[in-house]
Amino acid sequence: MLVVLGWALTGCQVVERVVDTEERPSPSWRHDSGRLVMVHYFNWFETPDVRGSWRHWEWLGNGPRHDPRNLRDDGHRDIASVYYPLIGPYDASDRDVIEYHVLSALAAKIDGFFVDWYGIHSDEERALPALLDMAARCGFKVGICFEDKTMFGYSYNVRHRHEAVSNAVENLNYILDKHAAHPAYLHLDGKPVVITFSWSEPMDSVRRHAYGFFAHEWAEILDRVREKHDIYFMHDYHSHLKEQYWDIADNMYPWLDVNGESLERFYAEERRRVAAGQYDRMSSLVYPGFDNHGVWGWGEGPFVTPREDGDFYRRSWEMALSNDVRLLQIATWNDFAEGATIEPTVEYGFQYLELTEAYVARFKGLESDSASLRLPYEIYRARKAVRRWAADDPEEVARLSAEIDAIVDLFQAGQVESARARLTRVIKN
Repeated sequence: MLVVLGWALTGCQVVERVVDTEERPSPSWRHDSGRLVMVHYFNWFETPDVRGSWRHWEWLGNGPRHDPRNLRDDGHRDIASVYYPLIGPYDASDRDVIEYHVLSALAAKIDGFFVDWYGIHSDEERALPALLDMAARCGFKVGICFEDKTMFGYSYNVRHRHEAVSNAVENLNYILDKHAAHPAYLHLDGKPVVITFSWSEPMDSVRRHAYGFFAHEWAEILDRVREKHDIYFMHDYHSHLKEQYWDIADNMYPWLDVNGESLERFYAEERRRVAAGQYDRMSSLVYPGFDNHGVWGWGEGPFVTPREDGDFYRRSWEMALSNDVRLLQIATWNDFAEGATIEPTVEYGFQYLELTEAYVARFKGLESDSASLRLPYEIYRARKAVRRWAADDPEEVARLSAEIDAIVDLFQAGQVESARARLTRVIKN
C-alpha cells in the first residue's frame, strides 16, 4: 500500500513523500527497549568555508604541530588527529554534516548525543540549536555534558571558588530555561538530563589545575538550581580523583581512565547503590581506545590505549553487558584530538560503527542489521555533489534537495532499500 503524506518533516523542510507502508513501517532503532545508549559528541569543529577559520582541527602547541591549511603527502589536510574523518574535516554547524551524523548514529541504534558544552557564551552553545532541531526531526535525543572547568576560566576569570559556584548555577539554569523544553532534549524520569565532566582534583585555590568542584559545592549548586528546575544529574567517575561524588548525583558514569580493577570497583559501587534504591538504573561507559598524539597529549606528551583492531572496544562492551547496564554512554563519536572516535574514518572505515550497531542490538535485545549504516554517508555525498554541480541554478538545487529530503524520509521510515534505489536514480539523473 502506498500512502502519500504532505506534511512530513524531512531534513530541514516540509516536502511531500510517498511511503510504502508494507515494506518496513518501523525501523529497528525506533523500538523502545527500556535501555538507553548515548554517545559523547563534539560540535566545536569549524572550517573556513563555513565560519571563516579552522578551529579544533589544528594543534600549534608543544610537540609536533598540525595546521589544516597545509596538505600532507597523501593529499589530506594536516589535522591534529591520528584519524581522518571519512567526509574530511568539517564544520559542525553545517546542516549536511549534522544530518549525516544524526542519521549514522540512528542507523547504529544509538539514541542520542551528549554534547560537550563550554558555557553560555561558547561557540558550542551557538551551534547547539541546529543540532537540537535536526535531532527533533529525526526522533533523536540530545543532552548536555557540562564542563566544570569552564566555570573557572574560559569566559570567566574567577578569584574565589564561590564565584565559580554561582557561574555553574547561572549556566545550568540557562541550559534548563533555554533547551530543556525542546522536543529533542533528553529526559529521564521526566527530568532533563545534564551530565558533567570534571578531570581535575578540586582544591581550595582557583588555579588552572584545580578547575573542579568539590562534592559539597555540587550539592550547593544543585540545591540552588532545583529551586527553579527539576534536573537528572550525572557525575563522572575517575580513578585518579580523591574527591567522590556518589552521594550528590542521581547517577554516575566511569570515564576513559577507569579500567581493570578501578572499573570493577565502579561496577560494585554502582550495583550497591542501585540495590539500596539510591540509583534507579545501572550506568556505564564504553570506548574504542585512545590516542592523543594529534595534540601531543595537550602538550604534555601522548598517551595511547591501543584499539587492538576492535578487541579493546569489544571487551569494554562485554563488561557492560555482563553488569546489566541500562544507561550506556559511548566515548566518543568524534573526539578526533584524542583519537577516541567511532565516526567513520579513512583509516578504519565503518568498522566501529558496525561494531557499535551489533553491540547496541544485543544490549537492546534487537536484531542486528548493518545494511543501513553506509546510506547516511551516501546521502551526505549526494547533498554536497548537488550543491557543487548545480551551484549556479538555485531552482535545480532546491529540486534535487527536495528529492534527497524524500530519500531521508524513506530512510527514517526504515525503507532502506527503497531509499538507496531512489538515491541511485537521483545520482544517475
